[in-house]
Amino acid sequence: MIGTFGQRTKKKLKKKSVLPTSVQKPSNNEIIIVDKTDADSTVTVKVQQGICGTIFWKSGNLMPSPDRPTPKAKPVQRELVIYDLTNTAEATRENGFFQNIATKFIKSVKSDEEGKFCISLDEGRYSLFVRETNKGLFANSFDGNGNIFPIKVTKDKISIIVFYIDYQASY
Repeated sequence: MIGTFGQRTKKKLKKKSVLPTSVQKPSNNEIIIVDKTDADSTVTVKVQQGICGTIFWKSGNLMPSPDRPTPKAKPVQRELVIYDLTNTAEATRENGFFQNIATKFIKSVKSDEEGKFCISLDEGRYSLFVRETNKGLFANSFDGNGNIFPIKVTKDKISIIVFYIDYQASY
């Protein structure tokens, strides 16, 4: 079907889950994470308020081209580091990586092999970074006020995010 300006074509899109594979979501907006720490024990964490999402790696030439497909982002295991809302004036940036964050460190969480994570957080505004070994903290999203990868956590809600690590990608 060819659409004209202003018309939409209908497509069924499959929505990929950004929640960890070991997550169950009951109807009361609570996310239960089942974490197998070893063969004999299981830890269950209930997340009713916070953030969940997926971390992806992008690299290489991502310019659209008619003669080759654009490479897909790959889920990766990384440490997501959470600080109080941080402005670019409250951190130093060297070679694209943040150092010396002046705001309060809140928590960190490691994504699984599929890049998925969930973490409980109090209500508030936070900045998200991914730790890149021997380089520093990476973030590539900013709001109009210079806040670094801002996210808002509201009462009894889970914010869903997708974090792309793309410092080795060309667009």
